[in-house]
Amino acid sequence: MPLYVDLDGTLVRTDIAQELLIGALRVPSALPGILRAGMEHGASGIKSAIWAEDRFHPELLPYEQEVLAHLRKARGEGRRVVLATAADRQVAEAVAGYLGLFDDILASEPGQNLKGAAKLAAIRADCGDGPFEYLGDSPADIPIWQAAARPGFVAPTGAARAFAARAEEAALVTAPPPPVWRGLWKAMRVHQWAKNVLIFLPLFFAHEYTDALAVARVLAGFVAMSLMASAVYIVNDLFDLPADRRHRSKRHRPFAAGLVRPLQGVLAALGFMLLALALGFGAVGAGFGLILLIYLGTTTAYSLALKRYSTVDVIVLSLLYTVRIVAGAAAAGVTLSPWLLTFSLFFFVSLAYMKRFIELDGVAGDVMLPNRNYQGAEVASVQIFGIANAAAALLTLAQYLNTPTARETYGARDILWLAVPMMMFWMYRTWMWAVRGKVGDDPVAFALSDRISQVTLVAVLAVFLAARYFVFEGFIR
Repeated sequence: MPLYVDLDGTLVRTDIAQELLIGALRVPSALPGILRAGMEHGASGIKSAIWAEDRFHPELLPYEQEVLAHLRKARGEGRRVVLATAADRQVAEAVAGYLGLFDDILASEPGQNLKGAAKLAAIRADCGDGPFEYLGDSPADIPIWQAAARPGFVAPTGAARAFAARAEEAALVTAPPPPVWRGLWKAMRVHQWAKNVLIFLPLFFAHEYTDALAVARVLAGFVAMSLMASAVYIVNDLFDLPADRRHRSKRHRPFAAGLVRPLQGVLAALGFMLLALALGFGAVGAGFGLILLIYLGTTTAYSLALKRYSTVDVIVLSLLYTVRIVAGAAAAGVTLSPWLLTFSLFFFVSLAYMKRFIELDGVAGDVMLPNRNYQGAEVASVQIFGIANAAAALLTLAQYLNTPTARETYGARDILWLAVPMMMFWMYRTWMWAVRGKVGDDPVAFALSDRISQVTLVAVLAVFLAARYFVFEGFIR
């Protein structure tokens, strides 16, 4: 009995056409050809037009291991195994060539979308109307399961799951996939929302935290910024699929692992963006809403192009953190201190270089980081740049303490000098831990989760509060 197996959602836990379409959207010059193919041949034409051999990596796809084991067993029994898919033939041939498990291929070509009834007709023609086994996953496969002598159900959902429950004999039944919302929740990276507490800094350093309206506006801004950041994380993951699948830990992200389909991610990202903009413009104000748009445009430019340019990428990363502080000032309605802006720029450039240092650590001399214009041999230079910017941030803080603004704002200005050694301790300790490989992939996330970092942050904020409300003559003139 021949075995026919579907590709998307069955052999692999993703939709390859959706992934290729997202990749094609990064090349605007390709859009006219895709639209033309869609008008001439419909879905099958689009599937063919978005094919790009240089962007397709069958070795990186998230394969269903139970299905692969089932196919190998069938091959061992001498059975004929056929890949029967609605995906484009070029995709099917690439996957079949990599796996080496198939005797033949039934796939879509321009003018023929091999799905549902069309796929069933192709299978019947191929097996001469004899009995066959079919592995599928979606409701579109129900007519084929009904005709199959031995149906197989791979992670079925909805109507497909209900049909599988009624089947008397099944060749294979795998567990249903986890709920989509669970994968989307992980893709949103809600734990990263802690980075958006930066928007509270202007309110804190302007000492307007007793103004209930200002606090409410900043809280609404925090939610809007967090939703926008989640939308950006999702878009970033969709654009970075091949690179994430090569990474030791990022390959477990929901889109890279195939837990959430690309189209579901696009719809979720659009929803979060619209909700963030509605909240930003409506509840906080036009100024804050415009900054949200700037943040969105900058992150989009970073994801599409800027992250591929060394030095430019770390500057843009630091600006993406600094813009949160600018947004906080707009939400609170306070004047932003140029000293705070200068400090944040140097500080976050240092952390951005630390992130690159961590990624480069252990990379061979002439090997390039995926999607980054850095070589392993540059790791020492990256470390020097990062530590130099940390020192510049400390110098900015020390200089601020001697300004008339600090003298007028803080009745016990001399207490502020305690913040300098505290920040010095934290910056150089964090760099030392990065050298030892203890920081992880994201220095900002480390700063927010590390206990010593948390204690240091609280201590620094306490110093500023003490300097604000204590009054004494001081030691420094």
